[in-house]
Amino acid sequence: MAKIVSMQKKDSNFVSGLPLTAFLQMLEQEQQTCSLFVSAEDKSGILFIKEGELIDAVADDVIGIEAANIILSWKDATIEMTDAEERTRKIHTPLTHIILQAAVKQDEALSGTPQQITEPKTQSPKSKVSRLIEKFQSIAGIRQYYLLNLQGEMIIQSGQNWKMGDFIAYCILTGSQIRKNLNAKGPSRILLSLKTGQNLLIFSGAGMIIGLLLNQNVSADNILEQLKPALGAE
Repeated sequence: MAKIVSMQKKDSNFVSGLPLTAFLQMLEQEQQTCSLFVSAEDKSGILFIKEGELIDAVADDVIGIEAANIILSWKDATIEMTDAEERTRKIHTPLTHIILQAAVKQDEALSGTPQQITEPKTQSPKSKVSRLIEKFQSIAGIRQYYLLNLQGEMIIQSGQNWKMGDFIAYCILTGSQIRKNLNAKGPSRILLSLKTGQNLLIFSGAGMIIGLLLNQNVSADNILEQLKPALGAE
């Protein structure tokens, strides 16, 4: 259980029992405005939060998104929350994308395998994206498709819901955090039942994060089976 323990320093609280990424998500949900002094071993930095959004960061001589990436890579960090400081916004990337990118980099460090795909490589005569889109359009039961890169940034989408990309990235991030906390494998896919009666299928394939909005009563297993040739094609 996370806890915030008041210290002697005025207007300052130390946070313990909660990973930095999870604490940032909590601040985002509560639309908090504050500054976070983060330290780990002999390193230190500051994250500036305004109404739940990460607007700037400082780590040594580095500022902005690069500093945020550095701070989020630290393990067992100590977090000190203080009152907000006036700060010019230098970070415009959504927090979910920043956290997801940090998670990808941590996975790279653990596996020793770089995941540098920011956009699928173009292939002849058709790219992976083109082949996948053609396949999606040929399968009955797929209403909309959303293709994101491994950093959670939208590559292409068929629907008009522009917030769906952030939601898909958030689901992947949450699944990754649960997996790490439980020291378990998977999940290989996420299937969500929406209030509309449709299902949202989320999974990784062909170097991308894929979200498919399915008609009600459509089998996710059947959809994945039909997609195998397109996902495995090189």
